Amino acid sequence: MQIFWFKDSKIGHLKQVNALLNELKKEIKFTLVPIECDKNQGIQDDEDTALYLSGLDETIMLIGAGHSTYPEILKLQKRLKTKCKGRLISVAILRPSKNLKLFNLIYAPQHDFNEKEIPDNVTTFQGSLASPSYLKPDANKGMIAIGGSSRHYKFDPETLMAQLHYILCMHQNYDFKIFNSRRTPEIVNQKIQKEFLEYKNANFVDYRNESSESLQSRLEDSTLKFVTPDSSNLVFESLSTIGKTYLIQVERPGYKRWFGTKKIRSSMNELASSKRVGLVSVIAKKVGVNISSITNPSLGLEPLAEVEKVAFSLIKAIKSYS
Repeated sequence: MQIFWFKDSKIGHLKQVNALLNELKKEIKFTLVPIECDKNQGIQDDEDTALYLSGLDETIMLIGAGHSTYPEILKLQKRLKTKCKGRLISVAILRPSKNLKLFNLIYAPQHDFNEKEIPDNVTTFQGSLASPSYLKPDANKGMIAIGGSSRHYKFDPETLMAQLHYILCMHQNYDFKIFNSRRTPEIVNQKIQKEFLEYKNANFVDYRNESSESLQSRLEDSTLKFVTPDSSNLVFESLSTIGKTYLIQVERPGYKRWFGTKKIRSSMNELASSKRVGLVSVIAKKVGVNISSITNPSLGLEPLAEVEKVAFSLIKAIKSYS
């Protein structure tokens, strides 16, 4: 079996497809052919097609996540329909904005189809795809992961910093690592480096330092995980490990609603209402000072394993096509 992985440059998309392919490896053998769509490495003509293909009599899967990958998948699918003697399967990870019926299979988050009729070729999953970890975390370790403003969330540095101080003050017996990201506002980076020197239980891990500890390894090794809700991928990566995950309020209290009604916010709301995650939120403001509160998630939750469910469904589909 050959798998053509159509890749864009977005880390969240690449992580999800990679997690799924790693699950497939456990059950089926395949040759992987990566195609960089954002670097104009798409298959342009029949000569390109011949260069990439090593066998037209075996099952061929075309897979990708992200809007720049979907047209390339459909383009090659059309070209191969008359050439491929084996089975040809096109798979979109996440919801394409158009041409849904042209894909054999689509695996997308539930929030992409809220209040919409789900087509027959679509299977939904919760949140995003992440490889589950069943490693037992260190009981004395915690981590904080900070994203940045997005079209779903507008960071308020004052609110965020107040929440971080509150977290560290309430958990002084834990050893914390604070991670930033490419989207973290520079003013927040500067404030963390300046204000958190007083805490003996916290160290700042700047992503710009190549020798920094891996965020993924710290997720797996921490009992307490506090993350900002702007990155759905990071939230669900945390939920795919053992331990407690908390969402940190990043918008000013005047918004009066934690997450709003957009699809990402709706997904976070569902996690909070089901107590899959805990919350660190501002509950009041007195004399100009935010009063914060921490609510805990439910106890004894197993790591999410949505990628295992999707892999099982995809393997079943592959076998039915064969």
